[in-house]
Amino acid sequence: MPKKIVSFTLSKKSIARLDKTSKALGLSRSELVEFLVEKGFDFPEDVKVAIGEISELQEEATEKIKKRRR
Repeated sequence: MPKKIVSFTLSKKSIARLDKTSKALGLSRSELVEFLVEKGFDFPEDVKVAIGEISELQEEATEKIKKRRR
């Protein structure tokens, strides 16, 4: 799967923690962040359902806005 460069800001404390952990695990920063994102978004089922519903509503609203602009 192709990768995409993203940018975000972190506190110096968070960067130090990220560096220490990634070094201890033998991973790059990017590899550790990807691992944490993939494994860290484990929500209870009711929260997953709510997130899905919110996402659907956002998509519907976006489509309605696009249609009004035409």
